[in-house]
Amino acid sequence: MTRWGDRQGVRQLRTALESSPYGFDDAEFDAVYPAEIQALSPRFWTPVGVARRAAELFRTAGARSVLDVGAGVGKFALVAAAAEPELDFVGIEQREHLVHIARMAGRRLRINNAVFLTGDVTMSPWLAFDGLYFFNPLSENLFDKARHIDDEVELSRSRFFRDVLRVEDALRAAQLGTVVVTYHGTSTRVPTSYELSHAERAGSDWLRLWTKRQDSDDGSFFFELDDRIVRWRPDAVGKAS
Repeated sequence: MTRWGDRQGVRQLRTALESSPYGFDDAEFDAVYPAEIQALSPRFWTPVGVARRAAELFRTAGARSVLDVGAGVGKFALVAAAAEPELDFVGIEQREHLVHIARMAGRRLRINNAVFLTGDVTMSPWLAFDGLYFFNPLSENLFDKARHIDDEVELSRSRFFRDVLRVEDALRAAQLGTVVVTYHGTSTRVPTSYELSHAERAGSDWLRLWTKRQDSDDGSFFFELDDRIVRWRPDAVGKAS
């Protein structure tokens, strides 16, 4: 049976959120979730400090409506929404029970500018958003079965490659000026219609901000490879700064 975190701890977290969105850490925030979700948090969901910084990058880049691509239990969207209350966050997650947990957490924390929907985010329209957040959302397809969250959805290499193509198409179709923030990468290639506007070390990897500057690209892509950005072209491979 699912059990939620300590009520007193949740009340304290809610008070901290209402007084200052910066007055809590990962252990404190994760107390809003059931114990089994808390155990998964370090592997699957954005750390509090990274989420706050990503939210700040979206705000300063001019984004106002942000899609969390593969929201899980909503940790990124809830932390970001608390940190930047003038922005709207929408999380789309394929596992219905995780969406339920995200919604419950949002209600318990009285956060009104983050909503959560059940669905395959790669099949959902993205044009309503001027900001997109990625925490390597497709990578679970490549994990060993023992490292999966559960077996309630299809996870496979074939699905990974199908979803990669859909995400790349969605990035190409996004409106000019769309802001993309990545942590541990997108799981895909970034079309060269996007420009790397900012990069900084954060948490256990890089936090990068990409901005769509052109309507089309030449078929080239950027790869986020740990500390490097590599540009791939059909006829050659080269590094990008």
